[in-house]
Amino acid sequence: MGQTLTIIKDFYRLKYAKAGTVALAFLMATVVVIGFQQQQSSAVVGGPTCNVPADYATIQAAVDAVGCTTVKVAPGSYTESVSVARAVNIKGAKSGVNVNSRTFGSPAESKVTGVSGAVFTVTAADVTIDGFSLTNPGQGLGVVVKTPGNRAFVKNNIIDTVGGATYAPNTVGIYLELGPDSVKVVGNKLTNIESVASAQGILVGDSTSANPSLDTLLKKNTISKVTSTRGAYGIQLNNGASTAPAAVGYTEARIIDNDIKDLKGSWAHGIGLEGETPNVVVTYNTVSNLTDVNPSPVNDAIAVFFESNPFFFTAEVNRNSLAVGSTAYGIAVHPALTAQYASLSLDGECNWWGAANGPGAIATGSGSLVTAGVDYTPWLRSNNLDGRCNSKSHGHNSEDHHYGRDNDWWDKRD
Repeated sequence: MGQTLTIIKDFYRLKYAKAGTVALAFLMATVVVIGFQQQQSSAVVGGPTCNVPADYATIQAAVDAVGCTTVKVAPGSYTESVSVARAVNIKGAKSGVNVNSRTFGSPAESKVTGVSGAVFTVTAADVTIDGFSLTNPGQGLGVVVKTPGNRAFVKNNIIDTVGGATYAPNTVGIYLELGPDSVKVVGNKLTNIESVASAQGILVGDSTSANPSLDTLLKKNTISKVTSTRGAYGIQLNNGASTAPAAVGYTEARIIDNDIKDLKGSWAHGIGLEGETPNVVVTYNTVSNLTDVNPSPVNDAIAVFFESNPFFFTAEVNRNSLAVGSTAYGIAVHPALTAQYASLSLDGECNWWGAANGPGAIATGSGSLVTAGVDYTPWLRSNNLDGRCNSKSHGHNSEDHHYGRDNDWWDKRD
């Protein structure tokens, strides 16, 4: 404000000196512009919209400023691990922009490299993280949403390189830890997730959890190049998988339209439904190129796997591309479950198995294998996931399993 007063005084001196009209006009414009800039700045610093680095030097500083309800992060590189302990909308430079049109870490991206723990750790409800390039080499986590993080929305982020070939603990791209509810993970690209221990693109954990994860949406994510000397997972739901009495957690989830490929480990599971998942919906996903590096005596490359999950028979696994080869499994139910619940089966109809004559193993087709406990008939006879579901014995089945996409259902909760 002092600068403005000085200019005003100069203006009056010039006026009484009978300065020309051009000088007067210039000085009057200067007063207006400086006053506007100061007013605009005071409206930004402290909120409700705060800019990094223009208003705050770091993302963490803006997140910690309680008046900032929206934090906008400019293109550039940031080295920090951000803890988010309050409701806030954190927008990278590519907020709202589809990951398929972007290049990780380009000059147009807001690239954040973690320094300790996860790149973003969410410990509060109603947090959105949108439009970043995130990386964490030599560290185990990309984004973590902890128990209080209900209604978190993680979208439009590229997560590239978490962990590494010699990194010993588990690595996870996006981790929903110990039961946050109504979390949406939509439209992210996760690649190069690697460790010596198991590695997951998206993990909803944990095996010993006593807290369920309710109303989870995992949609339109691309997950690739997950590598481990143990288990490599695209998506793993593992809440309550332990037999410990306190492990009463479970996961409610819809897994829709994800592309999962290039997983390599001692076992490779595209979608591992390995804890309890009552009424889980798995639809319009594509799983491909799974590699079990130790395939003898059993090839443990599986597109959709039910392990410690007595709710397997409540699942709907329809209209997916499960073409993982004639020696790998499209859908598998653990033998212990099929032995215990021999009269029950899950709904695995209307999937593409990679062959027009359907799946193999207990079936007679030449496509991906299927185990007992799966109702696989009828099936799709091409890789058109919107096509008619039919087989020689069942004919057309155009009513069940969303023949054509019902937009109200398809776009629900986006």
